[in-house]
Amino acid sequence: MPRKSKNQPVEVRIEIDGLDVTAVPNKYSADTDKLLELRGAESFVFIPLARLGKKGQRLFDKPAAIARKKAKLPEVDWYDGELRSLDDGSAVPGVLAFDIRRRTARGIAAAVGVNQFIWGTSGAPVEPHDARIFEDDGGRSWKSARIRAFAGLSDMAASARHIAALPMAVAESQTTMEKFWQLVAVVLGAAVAGGALKAVLFALLSSDESMSWLASIINVVFYPFVIPAVLVGIYLRVLMERGEAQARDFTAAEAEANWIKVAPHLLALWALCWMAVLLLTWLQSVPSADLGFLGRTSGVTTSLIICVWMLLPIAHSHDVESLFKSGFESAITAAVSIFTIKVSLYLTNLVTDALLGVLTGLLPFEIPERIQELIGSIINVGAEVFFVAVLLGYAWSRTRQQFMRL
Repeated sequence: MPRKSKNQPVEVRIEIDGLDVTAVPNKYSADTDKLLELRGAESFVFIPLARLGKKGQRLFDKPAAIARKKAKLPEVDWYDGELRSLDDGSAVPGVLAFDIRRRTARGIAAAVGVNQFIWGTSGAPVEPHDARIFEDDGGRSWKSARIRAFAGLSDMAASARHIAALPMAVAESQTTMEKFWQLVAVVLGAAVAGGALKAVLFALLSSDESMSWLASIINVVFYPFVIPAVLVGIYLRVLMERGEAQARDFTAAEAEANWIKVAPHLLALWALCWMAVLLLTWLQSVPSADLGFLGRTSGVTTSLIICVWMLLPIAHSHDVESLFKSGFESAITAAVSIFTIKVSLYLTNLVTDALLGVLTGLLPFEIPERIQELIGSIINVGAEVFFVAVLLGYAWSRTRQQFMRL
């Protein structure tokens, strides 16, 4: 059986204290408001015990299997209910609890083997949430990626227009401008020190061929994206830990409003990463990517794309396992992005050469080779800037999505 779409219309049904409660994701529910008031709770979470479909529905007839699922739940009061599809009426058993934070609910959902859960609070629409922070709601198609990329570019432009509000954005991020400028000094200072240290180490090792393995390790450690990604990622990690310690989870509307306030801060951090990458690339003379399987793209471009994709895994991961897992996923996405630029630039060069060839044949005089090279270089640089902007827009859109979940 094909897996049911996680975006299909569903509803939660549960009976507690004689009250029949129905809640539909993305819609306001007076039933849940009344239930929360009766219980004196701020929020609820509903965890389905299986994914919708015939296999999940058969779980109703297997009490032993349900008991095994419930054994994975933390020791709080859980109430039985069901998640029902509004398309075909199929249902799966589920459980509801009160005042469980979403970050905890994600771990619970993953433990019982489902990819989504339902969360709600008083006076706001009921919200569906993914168990995985890095899950992409938009799907994997080129069309959805393109839409997401241009939406991200538009949001980046809006944040850039509000960059004058950086002090307010920094304050909303629960830090100060003094600490922000300290971070700028540390990152740029580390970039200069890292570039100088790498030059000294390579000078010492250049005469000893037996130490080539150490030179390779040094190349990786001091590659331009490493220092800014680690330092800015740790800075964001501290801010996220402060956010997780707040009294309650934000609703989707509150998270949206908060994103608008803090986005200029994140944009400034991306700009800081770019400056550090540019500085390290210049100090280390990295004119193009040394990663052969990714093709020859600008060293700054390669490092910046990897850097922005690595920030959130470093900031969010709670342990080494999650760091490597989310970091690996982000690294794959960054590699695909760089490969996309490579293919796009290759096609751009082919089209440019073909057009110049046609133009040369039509004109009554010959275009000097230097002018042809200049035109090709301008087009190539313009194409790279365009494709990098689009890919950064996609990364920004994904970062916004993950921020909203956190």
